[in-house]
Amino acid sequence: MRDIFARVVAPALAPALAPVGPDTARRAGLVSAQLLGLALTRYLLRLPAVAALTPDEIEAAYAPAIAGVLGLG
Repeated sequence: MRDIFARVVAPALAPALAPVGPDTARRAGLVSAQLLGLALTRYLLRLPAVAALTPDEIEAAYAPAIAGVLGLG
């Protein structure tokens, strides 16, 4: 999981976390926790209510929370 985070998630988050500051690691960790929770419930546990969501529904639900963590909302 750490390898996936380092190779995929962290580079994708980097532009949204700029400028780098004292809370960058905290913000990255919180966003990662949200996305890993989604992946866990959608793909591993396959909870029907989450697995059935369309990409647009996921974006609509997650965008405000992630924007808040990133300080964008």
